[in-house]
Amino acid sequence: MPTTPRIADERHRYILEMLQEHGSCKVAELARTLAVSEMTIHRDLAHLARQNLLRKVHGGAVLRNYIELTFQDRAVQNHEAKVAVAQRAQSLVRPGTSLYLSPGSTTHEFALALIQDDLQIYTNSLPTATALARSAPQGLRVTLLGGELVVFVEALVGPATEAALADLRLTHAFIAVTGVSLEGGLTLYTEEEARVIRAVIRAARKTVLLTDASKFGQLVGPQVGHLEDVHVIVSDHIPDAYRQRCEQHDVEILLTADLDVMPTSAPGAAAADRRN
Repeated sequence: MPTTPRIADERHRYILEMLQEHGSCKVAELARTLAVSEMTIHRDLAHLARQNLLRKVHGGAVLRNYIELTFQDRAVQNHEAKVAVAQRAQSLVRPGTSLYLSPGSTTHEFALALIQDDLQIYTNSLPTATALARSAPQGLRVTLLGGELVVFVEALVGPATEAALADLRLTHAFIAVTGVSLEGGLTLYTEEEARVIRAVIRAARKTVLLTDASKFGQLVGPQVGHLEDVHVIVSDHIPDAYRQRCEQHDVEILLTADLDVMPTSAPGAAAADRRN
């Protein structure tokens, strides 16, 4: 039986409410919650996308009320804070370890600040790989992961990237995101980027989020994971509510103003052992 316009309007309103709350939604979850077929949900999402209210992605939809900024545009935003975060994170790097650096302007600054040699670095970021090629200390080994180019991010993504990560065992993964929310978790512009970072989190013994304070409270694109999926947050400032969430889940905090780690537990203790 055809769906009546009134019921369709109710579904559309529900979908938009879910997007406002979480930043993204999945077709399968919407179909199950609303007791309709996935085909019906696809039609609903297509209808809302035509009104420019959301953007369809593989398996679901994300909010459309944001602008996808290029790497160059993001690099000049809050630049001083990003440099400070990158320098603060250097204390986590040890010789003889394997690191992943995600695409992003803050992780790019982290790469520029590296002074350690005897490291194996993996990245799917073209600017980061180029920067390391030009300024890397002698003894630093850099592997650029293959994949399909996302032009505005200047990064490689897709099945080839994810497959390469599945074979790695990383000591640390240093990641940057577009938004950090207590309800919506960590977000990125596209589902393709999000899948890569999910693979990175699975491959890394310890995941470090590098973020300036402007990202807190933001929902920008599909969810990568939750705040508690990382082991360390390095930032110039962290709101009290986020600090409390970190304390509840043994997530360590490094602030640019501090000389030492501000742990919620002993460094490298419970947090490091949550995922091996």
